[in-house]
Amino acid sequence: MFMVNPLVDLLFLSEKRKNILLLLMEGPKNIETIREILKANATSVQPQLKKLKEQHLVTQEEDLYVLTDIGRIVVEKMKPLLDTLDLLEDNVDYWANRDMDAIPPELLRRINELGHCSTIEPEIEHMFELIPAFVENMNKAKRARGLLSYFHPLFPSYYLGLAKKGLKISLFFPEVILKRWVEDYRAETEEFLSLENTQLFTFKKNNKVPSLTVTDGFMAMALFPKEAVFDRKYVMSFEPGALAWGEEYIDHFQKLSTRIEKLEDPE
Repeated sequence: MFMVNPLVDLLFLSEKRKNILLLLMEGPKNIETIREILKANATSVQPQLKKLKEQHLVTQEEDLYVLTDIGRIVVEKMKPLLDTLDLLEDNVDYWANRDMDAIPPELLRRINELGHCSTIEPEIEHMFELIPAFVENMNKAKRARGLLSYFHPLFPSYYLGLAKKGLKISLFFPEVILKRWVEDYRAETEEFLSLENTQLFTFKKNNKVPSLTVTDGFMAMALFPKEAVFDRKYVMSFEPGALAWGEEYIDHFQKLSTRIEKLEDPE
């Protein structure tokens, strides 16, 4: 028979206990500070602190409550799980129906670092236009790196326009996408490569690799649906952890990529 660990009950069956532990992870607090931050009265906080003390997760030093060594270990393990659950819950329908196999395993394990995400997608009447929220935030960026695993006919002129305005930009393509880009928009591609603030890379893998753009201000990622056709629906985050995660994602594919210095002559 499956047995529930009493410590699991202690941690997850009370929102107040969970929040107390997360709060104490930031440092020792007296009961008034705990009560004020959690917007709770002392009589509701005291019993929860007592239970945490009984399980040796929290100790009291004069008027301060402090995580024990065991408590710190537990909370350090607990927080990524809670962050992951929060991330998935925010957009559960999106994550449940997306293919994440092509995300590097180490980054997938740390997907909680994306923090709070919102979903953005083109309105039905503007399905073939660029997404306004994406464009708005790209206009604020000073540098950008983008992995583009699908082709959009507006992309060549759009990214060339950004580069000509001074945006420092690196673009990464699967070989099949770059081939289409160059065949249909050779002049724009050559002009893009001629600028000092641009880089162009290509890599072989193209098995539903998520598109991702990371700038100095935001990260946006579009994953392929598991079954439906690609729908250009992105998750976007402005949190520092998401930006760092996005940079690591691009770094991973840069190691697999070859830089394109100039285009080969057409046959």
